[in-house]
Amino acid sequence: VAATTAVAGALLTCAVLASRGRIPVPAGRIRTAIRDRERRTAFLPQRDPDAAGRPRPRAPGRRPPTAA
Repeated sequence: VAATTAVAGALLTCAVLASRGRIPVPAGRIRTAIRDRERRTAFLPQRDPDAAGRPRPRAPGRRPPTAA
């Protein structure tokens, strides 16, 4: 009986919290999250040079022969 009451109480609490809507987030936190995400994704080509669609870097080789 106690377990059923505890589960019912937990479900009731979840239902009340869900009906209140989402928790307001300060605008400063949203701006900070967007700025941090931009910083992480700014150098994506450097992070994964072997990603699909990226050209392979050329290996250093001998100089091409010049006409003399």
